[in-house]
Amino acid sequence: MNNFRILQQLSQQSIEQVGAATGLQISDLQAFADGQKELAIADLERLCLYFSHCLDQLGNANQANLSKHPIHIRLTTDYLLNLGISLSDWISLQWALEGNWAGDQLAVGFFTADQTLVKVVENSADFTKAFAGYLILALEGEFTPYIDEIHDNVHYDWRILRYRSQADFQDITNELANTPLKEIEA
Repeated sequence: MNNFRILQQLSQQSIEQVGAATGLQISDLQAFADGQKELAIADLERLCLYFSHCLDQLGNANQANLSKHPIHIRLTTDYLLNLGISLSDWISLQWALEGNWAGDQLAVGFFTADQTLVKVVENSADFTKAFAGYLILALEGEFTPYIDEIHDNVHYDWRILRYRSQADFQDITNELANTPLKEIEA
């Protein structure tokens, strides 16, 4: 369960393009994507650098204001391996995606058991505050709720959102992470 195919789709790259650019064998990439093969750390880093470059180019092509370009577009091996989303991953995904979204934002929403959206993390500062800069995607292969340790350990279901407002959002969790989570609708 990794995010190789998700990154292929986001960056609009075929497996042949990824193989040619990284020097990795297509059969190894296919086996990795299928969860049948582990890659060496150097190979994972090479994939992260390549996908980072692709997402940076996608953002450059779609952002109206290039002066807001983040200093560093860099995906982590944790995101590639579907373990978590770091602040660096978050900034990279925002840059790549938001230019095509007509004002919508990449956000994380917190939902109650009845699927009511109660809190939204919309920017890098809030992402750092809410998750200490790292959103855990899975622990031992299982997705877990967000636990608000500051407020009596309240449990929330979290989702990655294409966000416009409390009443207008789209759950894109399964488009950005390899998850078994059921989509929540606005």
